[in-house]
Amino acid sequence: MVSTRYHRKDLKLARCHIVKAAHRIASQEMLIRKLELKGSPAGPAYELLDRLYDNHRRQFDRLKLIEAMLRESMVLPPLRPPRPQPGKTTAHLRLVSPAAANREDPDRLP
Repeated sequence: MVSTRYHRKDLKLARCHIVKAAHRIASQEMLIRKLELKGSPAGPAYELLDRLYDNHRRQFDRLKLIEAMLRESMVLPPLRPPRPQPGKTTAHLRLVSPAAANREDPDRLP
């Protein structure tokens, strides 16, 4: 098995390929609908649609593989800040404007 390192650009490229494959599938489905409305045989169009579905599935599997490998290789920072150790208290500071500070303590000199 070949060891491959994936990067963010590979993920972006894989997503782009999936979008293009979805567009191709949509256009082929519209073509089949038009052929059915006209009464023309749509056998070859269905064969192409099957191949497009298979291609899309393979690309989607590759995207999931790339995402999983990137998730493993990336070291994400913790979502929450670490909790303070028990027994230690932190002083909570608040911002006070100078005018509000003078109103709270009239004996205090500026």
